[in-house]
Amino acid sequence: MDSDLDRRTLLRNAGYGAGALILGGVPVDAWARAGRRPAAVPALAAGGTFSEGVSAGAPKPRGAILWTRLGGVSGDQRLNLEVARDAGFRRVVARRTVIASAARDHTVKVRVEGRRVLAPGERYYYRFATRAGSSPVGRFQTLRPPDSREPVRIAFFSCQDYQAGFYGAHRTIADDDNLDLVVCLGDYVYEKNFYTGPRQDRLGANGDGEVQTLDEYRAKYRLYRSDPDLQAMHARHAFIPITDDHEVEDNYARDKPGAATSQVRVPFLERRANGYRAFDEFQPQQFVGRGTSRTYRSFRIGRTAELFLLDERQYRDDQPCNDAFFTPCADAEGTPRKFLGDQQLAWLKRGLANSGGTWKLVANQLMIMALDTPQNNAINKDSWDGYGIERRDLTSHISSRNIRDVAFITGDIHTFFAGDVGPNGRGPSSVATEFVCGSVTSLGIPESLSGATRLPPDQLKLISNNLPVVNPHYRFFDQENRGYGVVEARPDELRVEFRAVTARPARSATPRVVARLRVARGNPRVQVL
Repeated sequence: MDSDLDRRTLLRNAGYGAGALILGGVPVDAWARAGRRPAAVPALAAGGTFSEGVSAGAPKPRGAILWTRLGGVSGDQRLNLEVARDAGFRRVVARRTVIASAARDHTVKVRVEGRRVLAPGERYYYRFATRAGSSPVGRFQTLRPPDSREPVRIAFFSCQDYQAGFYGAHRTIADDDNLDLVVCLGDYVYEKNFYTGPRQDRLGANGDGEVQTLDEYRAKYRLYRSDPDLQAMHARHAFIPITDDHEVEDNYARDKPGAATSQVRVPFLERRANGYRAFDEFQPQQFVGRGTSRTYRSFRIGRTAELFLLDERQYRDDQPCNDAFFTPCADAEGTPRKFLGDQQLAWLKRGLANSGGTWKLVANQLMIMALDTPQNNAINKDSWDGYGIERRDLTSHISSRNIRDVAFITGDIHTFFAGDVGPNGRGPSSVATEFVCGSVTSLGIPESLSGATRLPPDQLKLISNNLPVVNPHYRFFDQENRGYGVVEARPDELRVEFRAVTARPARSATPRVVARLRVARGNPRVQVL
């Protein structure tokens, strides 16, 4: 027993001393069985609060990462973790002791996995505990076994500016008992206030919501995660997030800042590192590779689907034509410019070509369909529209390799879109489909563009209402509603629902389906049902 304990102690203290992620853990009763407790491991926390709730993420057929934060304490604190097959914890399958490290703002992440612990496609319950009490009980579902042909249901959302409105959308996601997992397509937090609304974000050195230091980004996540509806969603479903720009700064590109910061207090590269570290600390995920901030990766969900998660910020070149809206820009389509970067693009191409999933679902921060006005004049150079050569490279690969059933699920633009993806993002031919989920709270195209142009709101609304006319590859368009999407991958078809939920002025948790959409297997065309 002593040799086993020494091996575990070595592994445990290696991660603890370095301040690294705590993935894995020591069985709760291991120290008691050995008759001693190493000095490096503190006693079980006497108190503290779990005011940011719990969450589970990065699910596998036999594993998941579990997360919480212990508030109201100082120094490193030890917690107990239990995982069970039932909400009453009568059938416990795993016990661990984990450290809430002061160096990581007392956040905890532990990967629980193993053939003898978790089974594919099953639901499990978990909780963390101090001597004084326990966290809320969370629930997650492991991914379906590799040979499963069962349908896969995924909710997807983006853009949840705290000040702009309430998170009723998350309450409805929490109440949906038929989901396999939930995906955030970016902008989980906003680095500053872009909208006025029914709530107040007064974080940052100037009290204007703008964060730049590590402690400020941490405070931002604590604020967002204090919302009870967001906590309810996290407590009910396995969660997979990707970042867009607002986790760092609006419209940043690799090592270049955007233009939204009102007062630079922290050099951009330091600020970017702060944003990614806080994201890592407060989300139930882990970067791919030691010492990296790589987030692009894939999850195979039975034979029905494979989920590819992209990163369209860390590896891109700067936006063309100074990222100007509406301005004609020949460079957007004619100048080679990296969007995914060489390594990620090659990874995605290989993954799509070799995937064993019927449906290849690409979690995509920014629209790959063109958004033109007038025709063939891209509005938004920050999206794939600013990187036309790389877009054609990817779509040509899908076409030439005869890769079928590719569907992009997308966030960012605060508007519901669905349509066909042609070689240049337009029609009339199509090689894939795309579904854009709107936003949880952030305002739509007319409101968002009003601050970036001199056009009056009524003219902007008229222009945006005309978008389907000049973009005939769109099959559905809704700029009025806030909400989220649910995609269901079946062996013979893909089904998507767009669900609207009121975000302001009052809290609401009543969803309304604004579109039902379908893609038949082997035919990359969106049908409106």
